[in-house]
This record gives sequence, structure tokens and C-alpha cells, in this order.
Amino acid sequence: MLFPLEMLLTGELNQMKGDNAKVTNWLSSDVILPVALSCLFGLSISFFGFSCRRAISATGFTVLGIVNKLLTVVINLLIWDKHASFVGTIGLLICMSGSVLYQQSTTKPKAPKAEPKEENDEEQQKLLEMQQGHESSSTQKQTSS
Repeated sequence: MLFPLEMLLTGELNQMKGDNAKVTNWLSSDVILPVALSCLFGLSISFFGFSCRRAISATGFTVLGIVNKLLTVVINLLIWDKHASFVGTIGLLICMSGSVLYQQSTTKPKAPKAEPKEENDEEQQKLLEMQQGHESSSTQKQTSS
């Protein structure tokens, strides 16, 4: 919702107008193929995430996300020369290690509340007496008629 306002404040709108003038054919395969692949990969990642959340625990899903981030950092270090400093990379690895070592705290299961059996039995007894009283009064009415 704030993107249009940000475009106006930062001057992105003028830059986009200039970039549009440079590009002559938006329907070329040089434009459509990367955008379509990006959409396909994004949709696949979303569906995988939803399926994975149903299949594994929340902690397992978090660890999977951390491993994904770790692989991304390693690939970034191997491929490109513009990446985080050595200290930044070590800090990131320490944070990731801490999250992997995290274990979900165990909680004691709550004991089910035991209902007083005596009161329950008394209620059942009263119901039976009422039913028997109702049945006997209805049979007395039938015999008297």
C-alpha cells in the first residue's frame, strides 16, 4: 500500500519512466522468460512451504529454513565476490547454529479434571427415579381409564 507513495518520495517514478523509454520490446523472450520462471519458482516455493508445514513439526520446519539460509550463504560465498564480511558471516553462522541447537521446551501434560463421582451418581439416580415416577404415573392413568 505504501509503494506508490514511496515511488513519489524517492524519485523512482521518474527513473521507471526513463527505463521504459530504453526498453523497446517488453514482450521479448529476454523479458518474459525470467519473469515467468521467477513466478513459477515463487509459486513452487509457496506450495512446498505449505505442504512441508503439514508434514513436519514447527521446529523441523524452522531447522529446514535455517539449512536453506545456510546453503544460500555458502553458494553466495562461492559464486559472487560481493557478500558479507568475514565477521558478518561468522555472526550469521553463530545465529544459525543457535537456532539449530534450540529445542522446544517440554511441558507437563495437564491432568484431566476428575468430576466428583458421587455427585454424578446422585444425579443419575435422581433422573432414574423421575423417569420411573413418570412411567408409573402414566401406567396408572392408563389402567384407571
